[in-house]
Amino acid sequence: FSWGRCPAGGWGVIMINSDYEKDGLIYFTLPKKRGNGSDISNTYALNTGKKWYIIDTSCGKKRYKEIKEFLKDKKDYTILCTHYHNDHIANNGRLSSGNSEIFYHFNAAGKTPYLRTNGTGQILMMYNELNKRGFLQRLGFFSDTFIDFMLKRKLTSKYAMIPLLFITSYLFSLKTIGSITPGKNRIKYFKNNEKIKISLTGFECEGWELEDELYAIETPGHTDCHLMYYHSGKKIIFTGDSLNFLTPNDIQFGDLNSTIESQKKILQLAEKDNVSILCQGHYTPLEKNTVIKEYIRDTVDKHEHVYRTIRNYINNDRIDLPFDELYKEICAISDPVIQRLVKITFPASTLVFLDVYLHKMINDIKMNQSRVIK
Repeated sequence: FSWGRCPAGGWGVIMINSDYEKDGLIYFTLPKKRGNGSDISNTYALNTGKKWYIIDTSCGKKRYKEIKEFLKDKKDYTILCTHYHNDHIANNGRLSSGNSEIFYHFNAAGKTPYLRTNGTGQILMMYNELNKRGFLQRLGFFSDTFIDFMLKRKLTSKYAMIPLLFITSYLFSLKTIGSITPGKNRIKYFKNNEKIKISLTGFECEGWELEDELYAIETPGHTDCHLMYYHSGKKIIFTGDSLNFLTPNDIQFGDLNSTIESQKKILQLAEKDNVSILCQGHYTPLEKNTVIKEYIRDTVDKHEHVYRTIRNYINNDRIDLPFDELYKEICAISDPVIQRLVKITFPASTLVFLDVYLHKMINDIKMNQSRVIK
């Protein structure tokens, strides 16, 4: 779950980058150092020659105005959503017009009517599932004095805290995301019974064909409704948040197994079909197939390394420790990758929730789920 720190008025500067215009690709982003992720998503505009596609409209007035200006002379375009998180789709309704449609994976159907309160649902579940003091401290909304007051007076039951957390996270969403316009009358879903077999160079999967050479392919893990989009003629892939440094961060709909499976699917596509441009949700696009393959392999390796490191530390003798005690021990592991995650986990960044990741791992272990990572 990504809050997306995009003040209602937007960030001060938004870049429209035309480096890939010869490939029919324009992207909108926030200035950032290469390798650093932006807290709100990039927006991509793809010209297939038949029409324009807008991938992830992001959030904030400034991003909306930049995209609106870009689209002013374009009458035929479609909005494609990689997933339902508000930092990726808050501008959908304001940017859809005329015959333009908004497409999601079918698993988003139960989420799109409640986009403003999806974030509050995540917060409430995290509060109920994680150690209360530790979670409230990490949330960064409340002072230690206030937390002590609530705990001493036993005011932290879910019944007492639900209204407070709901209102707080709702107002925080208004401040950081700004206006959320779903465009509900124009929303369409890629339906499960409409999948086709997609056969590319040495790569086969199921998905949906939007037009010749443009496909929507399932990549669950970050959320259960996550999609990547691929133009096989231009060799451009849009992966949303599937390749983030640590994912999932969605406590309700994220999944550890599916994350690794999807990352390996993306890697296989890059290897087999010679993908030449990789467009991610929060990072600068990458070009050249060798660079892209190396980057994805490194991402997979990091995820597997983090999983093994934490799993080996937990083992069976620490699985029943109080969550906050175990979380503190994990944060103290002297491993460079783990320590990097500790530095950028929420609230330092909205892209990494190490506590959510640990919670999901513990649940998976207790449920004896089959592991992707051995």
